[in-house]
Amino acid sequence: MIEPKQKTNNSFLSELQKKNIEDLAEYIANEYSPKGAINLESIAENNGITYSYGNYKNAFDGLLEHSFGNFHIYINIDRLEHGYTERARFTFAHELGHYFLDNHRNALAQGLTPYHPSFTGFISENLAEKQADYFASCLLLPKTRIKEDCFKRKFEFKLIQELSKKYQTSITATALRYSTIGCSPIMVAYCINNSIKWYWQTTGFPFWSLKFGKSKVPENTAVGEYFSKKRKYTTSEIVYADEWFDIRFDRDRERQFLEHCVYGSNGSALSIVWEK
Repeated sequence: MIEPKQKTNNSFLSELQKKNIEDLAEYIANEYSPKGAINLESIAENNGITYSYGNYKNAFDGLLEHSFGNFHIYINIDRLEHGYTERARFTFAHELGHYFLDNHRNALAQGLTPYHPSFTGFISENLAEKQADYFASCLLLPKTRIKEDCFKRKFEFKLIQELSKKYQTSITATALRYSTIGCSPIMVAYCINNSIKWYWQTTGFPFWSLKFGKSKVPENTAVGEYFSKKRKYTTSEIVYADEWFDIRFDRDRERQFLEHCVYGSNGSALSIVWEK
């Protein structure tokens, strides 16, 4: 079994934080929505959390409010289109994370803050937001179910698409979750403004050190050509090891990988890389 390995230069969460959040999310998923895609509204209702979908312009993606002992989730359909998009589901799960993570809920209940507005999707540097994002990915894509779906399957981008459709999650959330579960050795890198905001690799992935660290996207890669030439690929493209990674041994330079890019509306790009 391939387990995810912590990278200290990844600017994400510690291994202990991830395990605690994953265990909590797995328990909640199995307790309240034991089969198939997670029913988020049912989880909220079973825990006395009210919710609503409304128009709040650009104020937030989602918001958890505490008032007189009660919790309420607001989902902003101005930013998320409607209540059942993949982004809206992730935002709902993120706000549930703020409720189920004890220190988040207690801060609201103790009046340290009257409400908690969020912009979701692994874009925030705030620790609480990272924790809630990770909770959302674990809740929506429970480890046991994903491992069953991926058992004895060779990795290809089509697998991420299938999981995304089954669990009603975005490609980004699905790819990151797949990499942290560690069903197969892959790297996932989220890039914006020609730099790597974060990346994650599973144990078993053959290279750990990126060519330019996080300061610059390697130019001769599929995602690099997006930033340098505005070129978008619709298929998985062949790249070589020395185009993405620092190589110690000459014999590794020509090792072939496949790279698949998913392009965001904000000029970002997600790169998924695995050995051919």
